[in-house]
Amino acid sequence: MKSNKHAICLKRIDEFSQNLGLKKEEQTILELKETDNNEKILILKNGSFENPEPWFMVDENDEIHTLISLKSLKNILESLKQTQKENFELKLEKAIYQQIPIDFNDAWTVAMDEIKKRAKNGGLTEINIDLEKLIADIKKDHPNLFVDMEAMMERVRK
Repeated sequence: MKSNKHAICLKRIDEFSQNLGLKKEEQTILELKETDNNEKILILKNGSFENPEPWFMVDENDEIHTLISLKSLKNILESLKQTQKENFELKLEKAIYQQIPIDFNDAWTVAMDEIKKRAKNGGLTEINIDLEKLIADIKKDHPNLFVDMEAMMERVRK
């Protein structure tokens, strides 16, 4: 690593480590070097292999990479999946409440059935379904699930 680029790399690693709550002494920094026989070796520059993840690797182009175990990657992906599911459910809940359901659970069940049906038929995923349009369509097809505000206003006017 070149000294100026090396200093910039270390600063970026320090900043990222701070965001993760890693102390400087907990950082594991590796340098990737190419050898004469077209092989690459990793050189431990800082820390130890017992330090917490992620480990940082600086390549020949002064690009910083992180190394994590498969277990950690799996945990991250499961966490992201759970967060995505919760976010989707909150958006669906909001879309249902905006249409003023008579019974939220009934509207939720019909919406989930419709989502599963659309995903199965069209290969859609939960992410690319317009939930507001979906609930508006359900309200048209199943008006008994939602309060009819127009009819209610008519009764008030009379």
